[in-house]
Amino acid sequence: MGFRVDVRPSRYGRAMVTTLTPALPDGRSGGRIGGAPPVAIESDPVLATHRYLLTLPADCASWTGGREVSVLLREGFEITDDDLEYPGMAMRAVLHRPSPRGSRTELGWPGLRCAALTECDGDVVPFVRLGTEPVLIQNEPGYADAVLADGHVFLFQIDEEGWPVAGELADMVDSYLWGYGSVYFYGTPRDDGTVDEVVAGFIDF
Repeated sequence: MGFRVDVRPSRYGRAMVTTLTPALPDGRSGGRIGGAPPVAIESDPVLATHRYLLTLPADCASWTGGREVSVLLREGFEITDDDLEYPGMAMRAVLHRPSPRGSRTELGWPGLRCAALTECDGDVVPFVRLGTEPVLIQNEPGYADAVLADGHVFLFQIDEEGWPVAGELADMVDSYLWGYGSVYFYGTPRDDGTVDEVVAGFIDF
């Protein structure tokens, strides 16, 4: 396990960064993790093969264009599986209209508790980080070469170092989703700065 390294270049100065962490009470709308997926994606074909993890709130970044972003993981995924390289990674993201949590709990990731995702300060290791550049673990920027070559830019990462380790959410998840690593998500902005597709670019341990 390496240390997280912020590779944000100095030209960004104090770049806009939003960090989110699981928190109670649970929320049926907005940022949330665990439980049933939003009603808006219950019939999405991706849920035939993947299970719901979390939803980023519509106001988390300007590139969402007022939409929420739900992240899913292939059903039965294990870190020793083969689908860990772009563009065929096991992690998926879906942009959709703001939508409350539904009732189809069988579509959620097993062993993951429900909670809200709320903004956190620098005293908390974030579970989700949105910004202009990724924070790497192994300090190997080349991991992103393939996704960058397709014209995508970094949007956010989900870092398992940010799981709660104490308090009421210490048992948030039965086992790590992807080996206590961080998964990095990318997209291609349109002229207005919004994106129409979010893709998993790489995983770092």
